[in-house]
Amino acid sequence: MATQIDLDTATSEEERIKTLKRYSILDTPPDGSFDKLTKLAATLLKVPIAIVSLVDTDRIWFKSKYGIDAQQIDRDEGLCASVIFADELYLVEDASIDPRTLANPLVAGAFGLRFYAAVPLRTRDGFNLGTFCVIDKSPRTLNEEEEQILKDLRDIVMDQIELRLASRTSLAQHNQILNTTAHDLKNPLTTIPVRADLIKMKKDNPEMVDTLCDQIKIASLNMVRIIDELLQVGSMEAGKIHLLLIKVNVSFLVSNVVSMNQPLAERKHQTLHFSYEKDLYVNADEGKLTEIIDNLINNAIKYSPVGKQIFIRVKEVAGRVLIEVEDHGLGLTQEDKGKLYQRFTRLSAQPTAGENSTGLGLSIVKVLVEAHDGTIRAESEGKDRGCKFIVELPGRNA
Repeated sequence: MATQIDLDTATSEEERIKTLKRYSILDTPPDGSFDKLTKLAATLLKVPIAIVSLVDTDRIWFKSKYGIDAQQIDRDEGLCASVIFADELYLVEDASIDPRTLANPLVAGAFGLRFYAAVPLRTRDGFNLGTFCVIDKSPRTLNEEEEQILKDLRDIVMDQIELRLASRTSLAQHNQILNTTAHDLKNPLTTIPVRADLIKMKKDNPEMVDTLCDQIKIASLNMVRIIDELLQVGSMEAGKIHLLLIKVNVSFLVSNVVSMNQPLAERKHQTLHFSYEKDLYVNADEGKLTEIIDNLINNAIKYSPVGKQIFIRVKEVAGRVLIEVEDHGLGLTQEDKGKLYQRFTRLSAQPTAGENSTGLGLSIVKVLVEAHDGTIRAESEGKDRGCKFIVELPGRNA
């Protein structure tokens, strides 16, 4: 049993270290906002030393410190290494008589530590990165109000750490979308002038001209799709999703979107099968609903191999309108299902004919479906076993 506990602890510590590295805060330059907080802690709690520490694999590094010159100490020497396994306040009122600290070199040695109080720096997903601690060389205690002050200052530090991670993540996402967009727009832009030149050369071959014109049209539509997704994300981030709700014949609308995507399917020798029970109606923004269906059908084409069948159905269940898009393509893994609607996500499946993908489409679809008081879900039995997306919307009478 002890061996299992040790293994669990080792695994937990490995995950904690991975989380610490993800925050990219170790060995960063001094930070005035943190330094003000350690100084404030020392002043309010009347202690000579206050530290914001991060516990690494073999050291305790000080992000901010007041009343001490050291930048880091060995992990074995520091009390902070004990606090990362604590849930809340770790308090040592007199280290010279506390069995937890008697042998610690900071207590037994020249430093002469006697009082130590710390609260863990806990992330939103429950990992302790380090501590906010205060130290004195004389024994003392903390009253309830002082304990709360220490916890409040710790919370401010963690808010700052989380905000900076979110800022870096957002910047990385924006850089990613810029790079992806530049790449995805460059490909069709490169093909258009080449095909235009070929049209000039093949004027006497109408069939070839028709083919080249279709290719230019597809390339242009791909660019429009990419730009539309970018504009849609910008609107969502600004909270500007405005729906113009009207009575929409879903069966008719989906039929039109299937026809729009027919050339893309034919290019990959795929067959689109559309079926509906009867004319079904919803209150919807016609343009936004078209975008939802178009994205799902386009994805089915994009992620299905050449020659596959794709089924699009409109049906009614208990007063709700269901729109299903089912393919026999690459399918979804469990990991895929967990991140299906995240922005900029790359799933295990890749487009089967070199098509482009910004990784934004499904995140946009989910937001638009929910804006219509609807739901979307995906069903798949696993990799290479196809996938079915089901959009469910409140129905209305004809």
